[in-house]
Amino acid sequence: ASLGVSAPRVEQHLILAPREGVEYFVEHQAGFFYVISNHERPDFLVYRLPEESSFLSDGGWQHLQPFFRPPGGMHVTDADVLSKWLVLYGHDAAEPRVCVVPLDAASFSDGDAVDQQQGSYLAAVPSAVGSVEPGVNADPDATSIRFTFRSPLEAGATYHLDLASGSVELVRRREWSASGGPGPDAFECERLEFPARDGELVPLTLVRPKRDGSGGFPRPCLLHVYGAYGSCLVPDFRPEHIVLLRQGWVIAFAHVRGGGERGRSWHAAGKQLNKVQSVLDLVDGMRFLLARGIAAPGGLCAKAASAGGLTLGAVLNSPEASALLAGAVLEVPFVDLLTGMSDPSLPLTVHEFAEWGDPREPEHEANLRSLCPYENVGSHRYPRLYLSCARVDSRVPPWMPLKLAARIRARSPSYLDGPISAPRTGGVRRRHSAAAAASAGGAGAAGASEVPACEPPCVVLHCADGGHSGAADWQGRSQEFARQIAFLHKAIGLPTR
Repeated sequence: ASLGVSAPRVEQHLILAPREGVEYFVEHQAGFFYVISNHERPDFLVYRLPEESSFLSDGGWQHLQPFFRPPGGMHVTDADVLSKWLVLYGHDAAEPRVCVVPLDAASFSDGDAVDQQQGSYLAAVPSAVGSVEPGVNADPDATSIRFTFRSPLEAGATYHLDLASGSVELVRRREWSASGGPGPDAFECERLEFPARDGELVPLTLVRPKRDGSGGFPRPCLLHVYGAYGSCLVPDFRPEHIVLLRQGWVIAFAHVRGGGERGRSWHAAGKQLNKVQSVLDLVDGMRFLLARGIAAPGGLCAKAASAGGLTLGAVLNSPEASALLAGAVLEVPFVDLLTGMSDPSLPLTVHEFAEWGDPREPEHEANLRSLCPYENVGSHRYPRLYLSCARVDSRVPPWMPLKLAARIRARSPSYLDGPISAPRTGGVRRRHSAAAAASAGGAGAAGASEVPACEPPCVVLHCADGGHSGAADWQGRSQEFARQIAFLHKAIGLPTR
């Protein structure tokens, strides 16, 4: 019910007493609170709580009645409760899920939650690659809902879901511009898994030009990574990706541990003392792309933002792993982890001990120091780097990327000196040192196409006026896209025009 501004003050009550480490959200329908909580299942179960059992002095938890267990490994992120239907939204192994549960046919007991509620089903979503967001769905007596689906090839499509029949119909979609090149039918999305070194299968999303019967050939590839806070690296629609796809690139997303693609256990496997696992997963993903012929040798670039900059930055400090990359883009990267987590005056430091660890504890301090990109800059040849920072960024202060750029330049004189020779291989130029070019000798050396020597600054640094999320206007975002696309082309030796 809504209250007018002149209504008397209404006393507020907690439905359930707070519990440390427990998250829950609540919907109300027909005398019951539907509680979606993670206190028994990390990825959430659904409970019912009668109105008369709420607001009690005992906290209310013992009065919860198990109602429904989402299928498989589905992690619930949102819900709609209508008069006859419960609709759950979430994901399972990085794939979007919409689960429909009828309320009038429900049968439950005081025991375990019902695993397969009578009549419940997973709605058909347009693709296994993408994300689903619920619509407004404000009518409690509705027999249908609307949701929005986005993917790397779908700018935003609204669908109508009939809850009784399960039929899904397209309502409207945002179309691509026909003047810029091939449309979405020329490309394909694919979900793969690659084996990590410990045997765990890590989800990998690919977006690329459609292949012929021969299976295609290696292409320039931009690999995205995040892997922090239990957040999913959502393969969303981005204009800069369309530009690269139309020029023959592959766009990849490595859903490494530390993210939330496989639920809370996936997050726990890549945080605090386990954070190194995010780094190792990224390296294994890079090797997979090259070994499977998806990415061309000398044509693999990586991109990370914010907390993902820690994972990519740690990879860049490894001489062996960084040699696999031609270039790397780090947007407002969290790269001075040790200093940041040791300064409680920063707005997020104490709050984020649960994610990174408390450096006041020796074990955590040693772990943070071993992973911190700034602390571990080496003297090896780094790939071309594009770093960005924002002057009014309260999450990642601008001095973090600035310090990293300065230290890489100071410690890597070989990165600034010496020519780079690049024989053509599958349309992508490989980087070689002067010594390697000389040792090649003969016709191979004579036939190499020369690329101009890498002139300083080889670490490209862009400092913007905005905040952590980048430019607020379309023009500013487009300019940043253009800078990054030009950088990526130059990194692998392709023309920038």
